[in-house]
Amino acid sequence: MKLETKVKINNLLMKNLLYGIFHGGNNPLLRPILFPVVEKGIWLALKNVPGPVGLPGVIQDKFYMLRAMVYSGIRFGTTSKFTDTIISKAILSNLRAEKEKEFREKFGFDPPGFMTISPAKKCNLRCKGCYANSASEKDQLPYDIFSRVIKEMRELWGARFVVISGGEPMMYKWNNKTIVDIFKENPDSLFLMYTNGSLINEEKAKIFGELGNVTPAVSVEGLKETTEQRRGKGFFERIVNTLKLLKKYRVTYGISITATRDNAEEIVSDEFIDFYFNELGAAYAWVFHYMPIGRDIAPELIPTPEQRVMLWRKSWEIVRDKKIMYADFWNHGPVSDGCISAGRPGGYFYIDWQANVYPCVFFPYAAGNIKEIYENGGNLNDLINLPLNKKIREWQFKYWKEGDLLRPCPIRDHYMMAKSFVLETNARPADEAADKILKDPDYEKKMLEYDTELAKKTSQIWEMVYRNGSRKAI
Repeated sequence: MKLETKVKINNLLMKNLLYGIFHGGNNPLLRPILFPVVEKGIWLALKNVPGPVGLPGVIQDKFYMLRAMVYSGIRFGTTSKFTDTIISKAILSNLRAEKEKEFREKFGFDPPGFMTISPAKKCNLRCKGCYANSASEKDQLPYDIFSRVIKEMRELWGARFVVISGGEPMMYKWNNKTIVDIFKENPDSLFLMYTNGSLINEEKAKIFGELGNVTPAVSVEGLKETTEQRRGKGFFERIVNTLKLLKKYRVTYGISITATRDNAEEIVSDEFIDFYFNELGAAYAWVFHYMPIGRDIAPELIPTPEQRVMLWRKSWEIVRDKKIMYADFWNHGPVSDGCISAGRPGGYFYIDWQANVYPCVFFPYAAGNIKEIYENGGNLNDLINLPLNKKIREWQFKYWKEGDLLRPCPIRDHYMMAKSFVLETNARPADEAADKILKDPDYEKKMLEYDTELAKKTSQIWEMVYRNGSRKAI
């Protein structure tokens, strides 16, 4: 069967499956009937998905994660407007298939699937170590560039998924235009917005519910004590109030967690999961391991290799047994076929408040600047073959087939290689701190030690669980 035919069949299966599940799943009487259909439908769809890695353990991971995503949607009860946005418009639109074909004919591989944009560096909080502490009014992306990037994503890639980061996105304001104007002007795009949650009041929650195209991911550090240690006394109650408002107006929302050496055990505890998912109704969690970049760099806060394995094991218990969408970008590399940076097929680029373009949010070395590209008559496609992006993609394509996808991150899990890419391509450091660590032998030594110890642990799991398909290692 031809590749394009397989993709069309898969899209049709997935669209019908997800529509039926998310709409019918709100009816308790239909759930016992739908659940077996969910699992069979997901497995059938996965069998039709072409991919670079077809190892037994990889297919299992993808099955468990997709199943958890669907069950989380049923558990939360999404609105028909949100379901229509995420399925018909953002994920499985006919426009996307057409644009993917055009892009593939030009570049030889599929286009990126989304963009991450930080329109403003400033924030209303002053959390320890955060780069937003040094923000000014000038650290904002011009609205015309912000809007144009989203438009070109649709026109050039068929992509309608946008991740909004920061600073605090709710503080963005350019000539009386706010982040809400971006959401309103792009009703056929889905926005995942990372936010501290403190500026989402009842009015904003109601607007998000009416729009149906934005899902806030509210940052938490853990439970009350852990969260307030970093964000300040009384902040935990503000977060809880925000989550309750979002639930009231049926806004599909999740939580965003930074895993550190200090909170690693807490964020996978039964108490943590029960509170945010069962009590407050979060639909998903995104987990980001601490990256020693930005202000107050502290490599000692990276979860240890032992904690990383623990997080891998516990997160799959949450996904597999509790059927909760709990996605860990570093430990769940098999789900995404590895690193998703540098504009790889289905992956993304990152644009910050100064219009600098990075391979990834956590890769603090710019490959170019979209404002400069626009001024020279270019467009988003000019990001594809910027030297740094091209270097990373060449590594990704090879690593998909030969590497250990439990170590997917070039800048964290393969630091010496990433550093060589930065130096070879003359990529621009994001700030003084990023420039400093390039010349710091102590930083290099710590990162190399971490990578070496991690490889010893994950390589065994990769062989047993993923190549041989034995889940006993969990």
